[in-house]
Amino acid sequence: MKYISLLLITAAVLLGGAIQPQLQQEMASSFDTDLIPVFILVQGELDTEWIEAATADMTREERQQFVVAALQDRAATSQAPVLAQLDTYGDDNVTNLHPLWLANSIFCEATPMVIREIASRTDVILVEKGTYPESGLIEPVEVREPTTEERGKAIVWSVTQINADDVWALGYNGDGIIVGVIDTGTDYNHMDLHNRMWHDTPNGYHYGYDFYDDDYDPMDDYGHGTHCSGSVLGDGSEGTETGVAPGAVCMALRINYYGGGEYTWIEAMEFGAQYGASVLTMSLGSGQGNTTLRTAEENLLTAGVYHSVAAGNSGPSPGTVLSSGDSPPPWFHPDQVHHGGQSAVVTVGATDSGDNIADFSSRGPVTVWSDYSDSSPLIDPDISGPGVDVVSTKWGGGYTTMSGTSMATPHLAGVAALILDANPSLSVAKIDSIIEVTSLDLGTSGKDNTYGAGRVDALAAVQAALAVGTAGGQGSAGPAGILISQVNPNPVSGLASFEVYNASPGKVDIAVFDVSGRRVVTIDSQELGSGAHSYSWIVPGTIGNGVYFVRASCEGSTVTARMAVVR
Repeated sequence: MKYISLLLITAAVLLGGAIQPQLQQEMASSFDTDLIPVFILVQGELDTEWIEAATADMTREERQQFVVAALQDRAATSQAPVLAQLDTYGDDNVTNLHPLWLANSIFCEATPMVIREIASRTDVILVEKGTYPESGLIEPVEVREPTTEERGKAIVWSVTQINADDVWALGYNGDGIIVGVIDTGTDYNHMDLHNRMWHDTPNGYHYGYDFYDDDYDPMDDYGHGTHCSGSVLGDGSEGTETGVAPGAVCMALRINYYGGGEYTWIEAMEFGAQYGASVLTMSLGSGQGNTTLRTAEENLLTAGVYHSVAAGNSGPSPGTVLSSGDSPPPWFHPDQVHHGGQSAVVTVGATDSGDNIADFSSRGPVTVWSDYSDSSPLIDPDISGPGVDVVSTKWGGGYTTMSGTSMATPHLAGVAALILDANPSLSVAKIDSIIEVTSLDLGTSGKDNTYGAGRVDALAAVQAALAVGTAGGQGSAGPAGILISQVNPNPVSGLASFEVYNASPGKVDIAVFDVSGRRVVTIDSQELGSGAHSYSWIVPGTIGNGVYFVRASCEGSTVTARMAVVR
């Protein structure tokens, strides 16, 4: 459910958001009629403590569904007035509109005038450049036909090197774990992949989605995505086993790699999270410091989706990891002294058959964020995997050999699928910690900006996952009673965002009280169904500076969130 204060539609602009410096430069050199691609980040983020409380007794799958629904509700609530204003400008000033719930942002192409006006809204945090990179695809540094020796192997070297076949011997092959491959599509007719494809219809026709052509046919037309899919789960039906987790399920998510468009990457993440992918793999990169991509990755972590992302092929120079690979990991390695924010991203570098780092593999550190800098850097990549002379499935049938961090990344996604097969209850942070701690330490002792924590070892990781034991919820609708999130932002001057969760249907009363206990204003009072409900509320001018409490009551239960008002 979503609730938008009517005042929000017509409220005067009190404080404005920010325009990214790079975007300001482009606007300064643009004509008034030029349409510039931008991301509009809207105020309103989920309170993770509220999520933890609401999902405490849920299974991993139930939590993912709950968070996805809450993110969708939050975005619909907070984006509605921004979308209403954008709709008033006409196609000459705004076009190619794409609301994105995973990042609570809106992608569009807009004129400089529209950008300035939208950025001045109180409910807009940032407007940043939405680039169309040349392709966004992290292209292989080499593509060639397999040698006679490579074609003669029953299992490719990259799978045996990380001991994935030893995991199969334990009875774990990623059975049923859905892995979303965000790439150029997947050749779902390839013998090694056809029986491993995800589908959402009884006849099995939908194998994912194509966000470039906007249809349900994610067929590859380039080859990169088919090769990556094969490294995740190619089952060897055509003669050679190429997949780390041959029992997993491939959800093909084809993005716009012709002319970039990072918004299609986020749409692919959204599809995967909404339709049950536990793991995503993405070999794409877009400059550095993309706030919208990082926000999407942070919300993926909240939803509990593991995301394996290529570091890039811009090595050996330091500081060359691309977005969203430059996002922080879900778990802090002990060598990561400075702790900033976290996300679902596990960034992957590439090694060869001798466990040497590939010369092309991008290196850290990452210093482009406000919470990670030259004085407090982020160590990147997080882990390494086989990425040189990797044999995998070829678009149109057969096999091909490629090199790049794009080839290493799906190996890590496959390992995550094996871990979840062995222990389905593990969180993204726990999966990452297991993979990093059990890796083969290479290069400088500990985690470094070349190898990360080391080269992944699937067998050691799965054995560690089994040793952890089963944890998590038993599966339920959530805690009894009612919960309220923190107010965001706090202090608040204009727009206050928060969420309410009620376990059972009933009349919910939400009001603001001052420190003396006097009811100042009623925000909502009506019958609501069970579940999460998002609110975006303009603080009336009649409420002065001070401390207040947002109180939510339902069926005898009452919860309170503190709110400071500063004009």
